[in-house]
Amino acid sequence: MQVNTCIKDLAAAAGVPLVELSRRCGRSSAWAATVGAPSRSPALATVCDVAGALGYRVAVLDGAGRVVGTIEAPRSVAARGGGSQEG
Repeated sequence: MQVNTCIKDLAAAAGVPLVELSRRCGRSSAWAATVGAPSRSPALATVCDVAGALGYRVAVLDGAGRVVGTIEAPRSVAARGGGSQEG
């Protein structure tokens, strides 16, 4: 699945319109209109921010599908005044 499609699907599954998602992520309404475009390829930090805004976390899996780490949303880390953390 492409990242842009994943963002749209996560928002839809959470029942959150993209305009509301952009507000939660501190982004402009123009961002909401373009984030799901096929030509877009958001950065990992953006994906983590989106996941965090929707109540999800991004996980890193090994070849067997086991979680070996998680990536916390940069905005969450910044809000706490801390550095990156694994969990």
